[in-house]
Amino acid sequence: MTRTARIAQLRESIARRVLDTIGVPADARILQVCRVGQIFIVASEESSNRWAAYAVDTFRIPASDDSDPFYEDGEAPKLWGVLAGWGGDGADEVDGMLAAATAYARSVA
Repeated sequence: MTRTARIAQLRESIARRVLDTIGVPADARILQVCRVGQIFIVASEESSNRWAAYAVDTFRIPASDDSDPFYEDGEAPKLWGVLAGWGGDGADEVDGMLAAATAYARSVA
C-alpha cells in the first residue's frame, strides 16, 4: 500500500469516528475528507436522511497537549468540536458546500 493510500485510509477512518460523534449512521458514505489547519472537513452522503442527503461538516481537531494558543493551560478541548455544517439535496451541491466549509475553516484558523 502506498503512503498516499495509507493517508487516505487513515483520514476516512478518522472521518467515520468523527461522524459517529454527531450521530451520522454507519452506512453513510464519506465523499471527501480534508484538513485546513486545526479544522477537519468531512463531506458525506446519507441517502436515508430526509432533510439533506448530502452534508459537509467541520470539526475542530482535539488538542493533544496544552500548546493551543487560544486556550489557557489545561483548558484546550480534548474532544472533537462541531463548528459548522452545510446540507443539500443534490450531489451537485457538494463542491459548493466544500468551498464554503474551506473558506469558513480559513476564517477561523
